Amino acid sequence: MAELETGEADIIYPVNPNDVNRIEQHLGTKVLKSPSSNLTYLGFNTTKEPFNDPLVRQAIAKAIDQEGIINGILNGMALPAKGPLAPTVFGYDDQFSAAKKDVEEAKALLDEAGYPNGFETTIVSNDTRAFMDIAVFVQQELQAIGIDVQVETVETSTFLELAGNGDTEMFVSSWGTVTLDADYGLYPMFHSENGGFPGNRTFFANEELDDLLERARKETDEATRLELYKDAQQIIVDEVPLVFLYHSELLAGLGEQVEGFWQYPSSIFYMRDAVKR
Repeated sequence: MAELETGEADIIYPVNPNDVNRIEQHLGTKVLKSPSSNLTYLGFNTTKEPFNDPLVRQAIAKAIDQEGIINGILNGMALPAKGPLAPTVFGYDDQFSAAKKDVEEAKALLDEAGYPNGFETTIVSNDTRAFMDIAVFVQQELQAIGIDVQVETVETSTFLELAGNGDTEMFVSSWGTVTLDADYGLYPMFHSENGGFPGNRTFFANEELDDLLERARKETDEATRLELYKDAQQIIVDEVPLVFLYHSELLAGLGEQVEGFWQYPSSIFYMRDAVKR
């Protein structure tokens, strides 16, 4: 930030959402905002009780204020996630609606699942500031439905090991569909053969979903692929192996003389046309 403000740096990335106003108000600097292909989510280890019950997962999804996370933690610099794919990704379907907080419905779902008084659990995040804040936010939200959450913060390498080995109950994580194709956004994260380190950190397994994802990656007709991915996303939305939180906005700080710089949704820099006037 200091280097950008003094002119020593012409471009910085990433910018913390809470620092956007500082850059925009500083004479000689500006912020470039670009849509991403990323999904930040609250994951469940679906092999562990009580998270093997879709009713419990649905209850937790209903207890979390998605807009509260975006506005309170990210300064509004994100897009509410309706499903597993961002709008920048081929296969995205806008038929879904962002989850709305409903504490009474969440309590009713927990009661139906056999947990009228809630339960105790843990949520793990890496030591990224936003993820730590999200974990604490979720902890506070779930108190309202009787779920007592202990927050554990670890280094990223430790988090990846814990999640890859299935040594989590709930966790905060993200996935970037860097190819901008639904196959990379869904197959690694939700196909049963990819449980753990390959990307399916929720260890979610559904035979119908596996079949749809396998057929879609072999299909050459785009319209047919879209239909297959639409059906796949419906299963994921219904079964809730994770809570869709937001698609991040790429934030780069620029000197006001920089022109022609842009970012691909996967966050890759394109410098070919960048000039300093």
